[in-house]
Amino acid sequence: MRVTRRTFLQVLGGTAGAAALARGQLTTTEQAGQNLERWATPEEVGVPSLCQQCPGGCGILVRTLDGEVAGISGNALHPINRGALCPKAFGGLQLLYDPHRLKGPMARDGKHGALRPIAWEEALRLATQRLAELRQQGLSHTVAILGGQYRGYRDTLWKRFAEAYGTPNYIRVRCLAPEHPALTHRLMQGVEAPLGYDLAQARLILSFGAGLLESWLGPVHGSLAFANLRSAGDRPRGRLIHVDPRRSQTAAKADRWVPIIPGTDGILALGLANALIRERLYDHEFVETHTFGFEDWVDETGQRHTGFKNLVLREYGLITVSRATGVPVKTILEVARDLATIKPAVVIGERGPSYGPDDLHTRMAIHSLNALVGNIGVPGGLMIQGDLPLTPLPPVAQDLAAKRGGARPRIDGAGLGEYLLVSDAPQALPERMLSRDPYPVNALFLFASNPLANHPAKEAFAKAMEQVPLVVSFSPFLDESSALADLILPDHTYLERWQDDQVTHLAGFTCFSLAQAAATPRHDTRNTADVVLQIAKTLGGSIAKSLPWKTFEALLHEGAQGLYEAGRGYVVSVHAEESLRKILERQGYWAPEFKTYDEFWQALLKRGAWWDPTSLPVGRNALLRTPSGKFEFYSTSLKRWVDEATKREGKTGPFVTALGGQDRGDLLFLPAVAISPAQEAEAFPLRLITYRLVTRPLGGGKNQPWLLEQPAVHVKTSWENWVEVHPETGAKLGISDGDWVWVESAKGRIRLRAKLYSGTRRDVVQIPLFGGKGPNPNDLIANEADLFRGFGLLNTTRVRIGKA
Repeated sequence: MRVTRRTFLQVLGGTAGAAALARGQLTTTEQAGQNLERWATPEEVGVPSLCQQCPGGCGILVRTLDGEVAGISGNALHPINRGALCPKAFGGLQLLYDPHRLKGPMARDGKHGALRPIAWEEALRLATQRLAELRQQGLSHTVAILGGQYRGYRDTLWKRFAEAYGTPNYIRVRCLAPEHPALTHRLMQGVEAPLGYDLAQARLILSFGAGLLESWLGPVHGSLAFANLRSAGDRPRGRLIHVDPRRSQTAAKADRWVPIIPGTDGILALGLANALIRERLYDHEFVETHTFGFEDWVDETGQRHTGFKNLVLREYGLITVSRATGVPVKTILEVARDLATIKPAVVIGERGPSYGPDDLHTRMAIHSLNALVGNIGVPGGLMIQGDLPLTPLPPVAQDLAAKRGGARPRIDGAGLGEYLLVSDAPQALPERMLSRDPYPVNALFLFASNPLANHPAKEAFAKAMEQVPLVVSFSPFLDESSALADLILPDHTYLERWQDDQVTHLAGFTCFSLAQAAATPRHDTRNTADVVLQIAKTLGGSIAKSLPWKTFEALLHEGAQGLYEAGRGYVVSVHAEESLRKILERQGYWAPEFKTYDEFWQALLKRGAWWDPTSLPVGRNALLRTPSGKFEFYSTSLKRWVDEATKREGKTGPFVTALGGQDRGDLLFLPAVAISPAQEAEAFPLRLITYRLVTRPLGGGKNQPWLLEQPAVHVKTSWENWVEVHPETGAKLGISDGDWVWVESAKGRIRLRAKLYSGTRRDVVQIPLFGGKGPNPNDLIANEADLFRGFGLLNTTRVRIGKA
């Protein structure tokens, strides 16, 4: 007998009905059939939300069945990803259903006692009481908030809380902060808004280590740009040139991979500049009209200064650059000619980890290429999209205690001394906490951050946390850092909470994404944003006045009203409607889609995002806001900061010393990268390079086995972390593929399985960050800081390897 779905359901319905009647719960078979129909055909709803596995900002649709999350797919309306997703997005289900999630708040019995469950009322009382006591004692500045990788109104909320409470120590731990202007762009262009790389219209992309298809800004956005580069339609097919020591996924897909000696990217950029200038391939009109410091020049005192042109021609000849970088002269010339002749072109110098000790001048050298080919403020080049027209929030109300506390120096040293030009210096935090310089930390709040897993100085961080009387974690999991906390106020996972995302750093549009809770919280957790609002309300006074919203949803609702009232942009919709709107708006017509803000809000909830694809990006004048009003090869802003620091600290002060010292003269303010002779380190002959996999979320995803199971196809492995070794290096050391090896640095050693990979340089070994279960490469990396971004130098450590 063939069993159809219909007969199966009929039989099952009879069985279910009989069972229910036996329990006395049903009186008729008809009622049993109705219950079965409801079970067999659950209510299915797709809830727009946001993926939070990386900073990409992709829109997702969360599939729910009778309110239970059953799947994740891409939101086809969302302008960032257009329905496409990378593998990381699907791990959100395992975060939600992780059986090891914290079930509610936890408190520690004494500083070294065990964690025990407590009620939310008691947990909030403990946190608020300590905050109130510190403020009453004039110690509000001794509270530190360590935040991770997020943006939007959660960042706004924490900033307002810190300012109103009276602490300068809202410290962000993030290698990628595309929503903020890069220091290089500030120094050379004077911009205070993030620049967007117009990848959609570029016909040549020259990437210095930016993982377009792995981790830079989000792999989906990068992949869509790459696909557009390839499928040119009636245009010439675009080209991707990728400079990287490692044959990454981006390098493998590129039209040209340029393997380079690690840490010499800036030297190669200056070699390309040499070729462009020597062969007169640069954009003469842009350079002559819109740049400063290209030619030698004389200041108002009569002192002569070296220009970029003569610096490059004198110091960065092609043979010299080839020897320093390992890139053949022929390759340098061919890349330079492509850069000059394929238009429009864009040069990306946005490697996640630092380029090396001279990271600032390296990034300046790379960015100089954008000026030489004149692609600033043009389609296919670098653009500024402007701000989102959100409702302006009222100013933060500061009482005397807040003003006094906020005026104290930061515990991480940002904005002073060697960290003068950075907004956050998390790399310096553990040492400063241990030394209690300039004061002890009396309370530490950890939000979306796990420093004991992600910070190279995790041992020092653990000791520093031991000294803090109150450590509060908002992690929904018992991770390395929350396990040492005194109080845990567990956040929802991102599928359970209201949240937003604000994107102004992608050329071509601005975007506000909104996510409502797609699932009822599975445990006794709370949205941290709502917890902050509750704490502010309890503290009262100017703090409560500065954070007046009853819920985070109310803040989002208020902020989004500005989008409705802006008279531009649209709630995302199907492609045909968007195309018509673009055409009409470019002709000067714009018509509101909704009569009331309530209609607008409901549509925003239903579709997931608002965007403005038709507003023209600002022109070159807005992109060139330096003191000279031009692109500055010679940074007068950096010169001013150095002069002011010299007056305060002397010629040997920490800031000037960090730049290389006054002896460098004009080279301090030009894109001049030192060419150092190669040194053979006998004790540690290999250089360690770390990288991120497209299948691993921020933080590693150890509680997302679906992602750990995804193989790293280039080495055919998964689950456990590994070290990549060139086959010739392996043969020399007697190491075969799959052998267990020790990887050792001056800091420590870890045991990993070796994978032989020809895409590794012979003088390099490579370990993925958060590649899988097992040792963390941070155990090898010295806690060295990039003084001009505040983060760690992840790719400067030297190691040796041997069979375990």
